[in-house]
Amino acid sequence: MAENTEKRIPKNPVKFDVQLSNDQKEAKDKILSHPVNFIFGKPGSGKTLLATQIALDKFFRREINKIVITRPMVATEEMGFLPGTFEEKLEPWIVPIKDNIAKAYSKQSAVERLYTDKSVELVSLAHFRGRTFDDSVCIIDEFQNLTKEQLSMCISRLGKNTIMIFTGDENQIDLRNKEQSAIKVVPIINQSRYVNCVTLTTNHRHEALDDIFKYLYPNS
Repeated sequence: MAENTEKRIPKNPVKFDVQLSNDQKEAKDKILSHPVNFIFGKPGSGKTLLATQIALDKFFRREINKIVITRPMVATEEMGFLPGTFEEKLEPWIVPIKDNIAKAYSKQSAVERLYTDKSVELVSLAHFRGRTFDDSVCIIDEFQNLTKEQLSMCISRLGKNTIMIFTGDENQIDLRNKEQSAIKVVPIINQSRYVNCVTLTTNHRHEALDDIFKYLYPNS
């Protein structure tokens, strides 16, 4: 990026519609100081919301040029052939992230412009390979459904001034062979000083979830 980036940063902070919880704020501070990050948490803990807010914050402050989004296309039920363009085929998997973008920042015209001018790029894992992402925030959602090899491929796309954020939950692995999940190797690569792992615990959805999940996942 240009050397005078600081001069282009807006003076006023970005005003989001959803305020981060204390554990999300603490996680954000750590994420901003690491190039490779893993956010863990049960459903409703705000993993994707945190990742999208970080990406939007850095973009609107002109600290990055692009937000890159991908998600493993692993379905738990048969969906059949999906017609349409590449973007239309990818849409069912990307909807949760787009919903979080709209939730975090409700200025519709600004959000729509992110997509029309390609500031937000929806990329399939197949199209990750061979690329380098500079001056970006890359969000890899539901990374527990990546294989170990796919995780390595994603991390190797890391370019200058880029932050990668992987969000996932070990209890939601949809791979046939759960031992192949990339989530299994995170404790190993977490030994690197460039890698950061955070776990969100606050429930941002219905209070019933906390009670129900303690029976579904008693060991987590």
